[in-house]
Amino acid sequence: MLVYCLPDESEGTMGEGRYSTLILLTLLLTLAGCQFERGGIQYGGSHSMEPIGEAAVQPSVIALFAHPDDETWISGTLAKFARHGVSVFPVYATSGEAGSDHSGQGLSGAELAGVRELEAMAASHILGLEKPQFLRFPDGELNQYPQEVVERLTSLVELEKPVAVITFTEGGITDNQDHKTLNQIVSAHFNQLAGYFGVSYSRAGSLAMSANKFDLDYEVAMPVEDAAVTIRVDVSEYRSLRVEAMASHRTQFTPTMIQAFSDYADSDSQEEIIIADEQSRTVIIGLLK
Repeated sequence: MLVYCLPDESEGTMGEGRYSTLILLTLLLTLAGCQFERGGIQYGGSHSMEPIGEAAVQPSVIALFAHPDDETWISGTLAKFARHGVSVFPVYATSGEAGSDHSGQGLSGAELAGVRELEAMAASHILGLEKPQFLRFPDGELNQYPQEVVERLTSLVELEKPVAVITFTEGGITDNQDHKTLNQIVSAHFNQLAGYFGVSYSRAGSLAMSANKFDLDYEVAMPVEDAAVTIRVDVSEYRSLRVEAMASHRTQFTPTMIQAFSDYADSDSQEEIIIADEQSRTVIIGLLK
């Protein structure tokens, strides 16, 4: 099994002459009534839809989750995508209304779902992602709506034209049925775009040790074999963002759980992706370099 390890690299700096030229160009365009918007140029307040050379082409990735807070499993990689100029669109199939409130507010049902959506929006902002989309299927019942989920995801793929769709590995990491349903849907309908994030046995051991330090009894229910991992992403540069984003989910993670995750982030600076399709593997590796 060929494994790609992707370290973070510091961004290069622009030469003084090129920097001065860019400032002059920006000033001239501003005086002409133009504004920049996401790589394109805005003329007189309306966005130009014409591509402006190669610079206007911005790759995108859809990150498909079952519940708000699921992005915690892959948050460093998502932040790294964003830092490398990739538009990352988080999509939550449910809003987590069947979950429990660990914040002490006594939230449940629709009220809990509304707060969890706000928490996911805050986490996405911290990680530099696009605004999340919430499909609002019933929490815990995704397996009853496979065709509807496929149709919604197909529409998003047609709209955003992502180079990759990232979701859970086969076991869903925690053995959660909604997690596994999303894996099945992506595997069946979007496999050529798919990347599957999971936790190897090695990383699961590290997570369990960090949990034990804080008297938490936690083990990953469905780790994957170390040899099955095709990409190991170095997310050490994003350690603080990972912890801060997790802490946004006050209804889901207690302060002790956040401390344990912080310890884990210190001891294990990798996240893992499994990709079967050779072309998808090449594309995702290219985006993370």
